[in-house]
Amino acid sequence: MASLLSSPKDGQTIVVAFDNILTEIPHVIKQNFSATKDIRPVAAFARSAFVLVGNTALPPKDFKGLIAYLKANPQQSSFASYAVGSASHYAGVMLSSQTGLQLNHVPFLGSPPALVQVMGGQTPIMVDGLLTSLPMIRGGKLRPYAVIAPHRLASLPDVPTFTELGYPDINQFSNQAVAIVAAGVPPELSERIRAAVYKAAAAPSVQKKLAELGLEPMQPQSIETLERAEKEGFDRIGKIIKEYKVNLN
Repeated sequence: MASLLSSPKDGQTIVVAFDNILTEIPHVIKQNFSATKDIRPVAAFARSAFVLVGNTALPPKDFKGLIAYLKANPQQSSFASYAVGSASHYAGVMLSSQTGLQLNHVPFLGSPPALVQVMGGQTPIMVDGLLTSLPMIRGGKLRPYAVIAPHRLASLPDVPTFTELGYPDINQFSNQAVAIVAAGVPPELSERIRAAVYKAAAAPSVQKKLAELGLEPMQPQSIETLERAEKEGFDRIGKIIKEYKVNLN
């Protein structure tokens, strides 16, 4: 991001990242730039869902059974997350609260070490990004119990969404792959970048690769609509932190 902000505002420097850099990270880490004033998202072209996964040695095969099992076995009532102050963390806190479980949060520095613990049985469950969990699910090393997505996923068609299971509040997280420019880039250049990103993302080879990764292509939207959505996402995370008294230390 430092390179983006220090580069000429000519549209030649673009950052492509997941939008938690705009909605989640500012709540946790003090940054040397403003996510709402210094940078501007111009195109969101792919969405990554989240998935509640568990160790395959757990007896339950479905979500209802999982909750009943964890209630009956409080010694196993913990959840891993890939970082403090992430959707992985918030979704786990909400799951604990809304199901009446007393889940202890076990944070890690990234998905790989957290997933190792889940697969090893040290921590039974985790809400993870589909991008990192899907290969393990396909390999039979993790069991999926529910997805956080607007609808069932083509990559996991038999796994219900949290909304289907009666927990629509948990079903509100997603990571969008976005192209970001510096706020000083002229509007006409930002529009050209937006159009180029969506054109590239629509290429069959790109669509195929996104599907292989478990990413869902997104329909083009205006820069103004995207900016509003990202601001709403930031505000929603702030509300969750306050409502659930999430410990960010």
